[in-house]
Amino acid sequence: MTKRKAGILPKVEFLIIGVFFISFLAWTIPKCSSRIVHEDSEPAENALTSNPVDTVVALIPVRADTLVTTNPILTPSSVIANDYSSLYITINNLKMRRSPELKADVIAELSLFSKVFFMNEVTDSLYEINLGYEVAKEPWVKVRTKKGKEGWVYGAGVNYYKKKRSGVMD
Repeated sequence: MTKRKAGILPKVEFLIIGVFFISFLAWTIPKCSSRIVHEDSEPAENALTSNPVDTVVALIPVRADTLVTTNPILTPSSVIANDYSSLYITINNLKMRRSPELKADVIAELSLFSKVFFMNEVTDSLYEINLGYEVAKEPWVKVRTKKGKEGWVYGAGVNYYKKKRSGVMD
């Protein structure tokens, strides 16, 4: 058998492998510890409004041997947010109507980028409506506002993302 000569080559190989391993660790550690932030998420106004169940806290002077608790109060907006998908208005002053047709009474005008909740109802057929610079062919969608008003909006006026619809006459 022949003996291997100890030279510089094995040392260089270990050095290259070591540098590769250290650079791999330097690349992965920041990736593992980073937080995922979504662009469409809204910052919480305070701790009470970010919880699905709001609590009322009252500062009442009590004796040390007395236990005081507060009962949770369900608000309409917290119940809505948990049960339905969120949509955003893509046309400024979009009209919410009592029924899915242009001749129906207007319940409210919704401002651009306001949040509404999809009530899982859509008309069976598509309707062509001239938006100004384009003609859209969409169904009517039933939605609920944060204040609890329910009605129908044209499908071209809502989207899952905050974006302004192009082709609409202001």
